[in-house]
Amino acid sequence: MTTAATPAISYSDWPARSADWVEDVVEVFREVAESDEFILKSRVERLEAEIVRLTGAAHAVAVASGTGALTVILSALGVGEGDEVVTPAFSFVSTASTVALRGARPVFADVEYETALLDPAAAEAAVTDRTRALLPAYLFTGSPRMGAFADLAARRGLHLVEDSAVALGAEVDGRPAGRHGIAGVYSFFPAKPAGGIGDAGMIVTDDPELARVARMLRNHGQPAGRRFHHELLGFNCRMDELTAGFLLRKLPRLAELAERRRAVAELYEEGLRPLAPALLPPPAGFAGRSVYTYVVRAREREELRSYLAGQGIETTVYYPRPLHLQPAFAGLGHAPGDFPVAERLCREALALPLHPDMAPGAAERVVDAVQRFYAAGR
Repeated sequence: MTTAATPAISYSDWPARSADWVEDVVEVFREVAESDEFILKSRVERLEAEIVRLTGAAHAVAVASGTGALTVILSALGVGEGDEVVTPAFSFVSTASTVALRGARPVFADVEYETALLDPAAAEAAVTDRTRALLPAYLFTGSPRMGAFADLAARRGLHLVEDSAVALGAEVDGRPAGRHGIAGVYSFFPAKPAGGIGDAGMIVTDDPELARVARMLRNHGQPAGRRFHHELLGFNCRMDELTAGFLLRKLPRLAELAERRRAVAELYEEGLRPLAPALLPPPAGFAGRSVYTYVVRAREREELRSYLAGQGIETTVYYPRPLHLQPAFAGLGHAPGDFPVAERLCREALALPLHPDMAPGAAERVVDAVQRFYAAGR
């Protein structure tokens, strides 16, 4: 049991993660408050330029969230009534909800058990003559097989949109995450590897027309510099200057923070891999990958989670219910068993604490506790 000498290990531990940034937040707030720039002004423009530099994309379009980025992209591509978009059955809801809210049909496909990522073969089997786009998502510590999806999109004449929300700074097959299709997205939600101080997101694309339309759609359909002139029915999906100003201070440390996350993942890999097959870590080899959450697969997931809680170690579940069985998508007519790998992951997946500011020895304590659970014959 935990004592005063062995403090609890929080899953997120926001006080520790925020400690180094308090002065930056105060300074950015003062700068913005004393200016007349609050939304989509010079700091946002500088952040867009920085993302272009980091990724090599021709265009970066700042928006209010990662979900907003997907909404704007799908709208700019004209996805709508009668269209289908193939997306994973195991993912955060926005990979499907943004499709449905356009009036299109999210067509679920199963994922790979080892990676929890969209299975290219399953995705191809789901393509019909109504399919307009593929929407694979990056999850946890992994990257989809983007080469396979790019090939499928090219062969079938589909738009490839990357939900690379968690993967700014990662590379897949020598290209930055988010740069394999017509557009990609990044999220700056605080928990993400490139997290800010609130919701915010970014679109990257090499397509000038898509970027032009996306810039209008994010701001009520107004072209740049023409206030109250609405060429399109758009959204209020704008990034604020406070968020952009903070991110401009944080991005120079992105590589350092990413390396600290990888170091924790490597420590988990070394200590937990010997427990297979009772407990299965994610695929090893974290170089070049974005490490967001460290998710293991455990057949006794609930027992393990309860045991760790008793040791003062907080965990979380990604995701307790697959998308095809969510009430919001009941109208699609799916039933248990339709996507068995996604359903199995919902029973087994457990996220262990991982962030770049974990206290010394905290990750080792997590490993030790998991090892003791299995050493007891569970």
